[in-house]
Amino acid sequence: MFLKTEAIVLNRIKYTDNSFVVNLFSEAIGKISVLARTSSRKPGAKANLFAPLNIIQTELRLKDTRSVQSISYCELVKSPTAIDSDIARICISQFIAEVIMKMVKEEEQNLQLYSFFRSTIEAIETSSENIVNLHIIFLKEFASHLGFAITNNFCSETPYFNSREGMFLPFFTSEEESFDKQLSQAFSAILAASYETGNMRIPYAHRKEIIRQMLEYYKIHTENLSEIKSLKVLNEVFAMD
Repeated sequence: MFLKTEAIVLNRIKYTDNSFVVNLFSEAIGKISVLARTSSRKPGAKANLFAPLNIIQTELRLKDTRSVQSISYCELVKSPTAIDSDIARICISQFIAEVIMKMVKEEEQNLQLYSFFRSTIEAIETSSENIVNLHIIFLKEFASHLGFAITNNFCSETPYFNSREGMFLPFFTSEEESFDKQLSQAFSAILAASYETGNMRIPYAHRKEIIRQMLEYYKIHTENLSEIKSLKVLNEVFAMD
């Protein structure tokens, strides 16, 4: 059976000298693994097509007996890093793609989730403002799609965010799961923001701690999230911001 669908690239793994196993999140059937072969004359061109969060139009050859399907045709639709090869956009794309790869397990159509991922890619691609908070806003929005939304109830009576509860509490519990008042206020501003309005300046140390706690929040609510390997490079890039 042949299937034409748009799809988002999550990652690629070298299989042989001229082929990759590529993990996709497709519009038609959700998450799927495919085998993509490269040209012996231009191997780099095909590999670049499968960069994290690239959107491709593809035709798949599906067989129920295979765990890795065949790809017969593909072309680039959109790339979040194609315009200026900005290192920040590249690192954010790698981080978000890795989170999606580890969190999404089902192999079935989910148009709402696909639309959310696509709008995220468009935000990375088109934003001309500071994008250093975009991946945090993604984590906030993604949590809502996964069923464990964070409650933004920050006020003078509840000034401490608690990652275990996913909301702001009247008291500080521990350094492992609570933000202090200053960090909680910064986090509340991010929770209230969208991709279009999330370009506020936040100190690097605050942003790093917010990401750490949000990933811990994910781990509390799901068993799917293991170590995010791209986070280290992302933090190093933004440490220079």
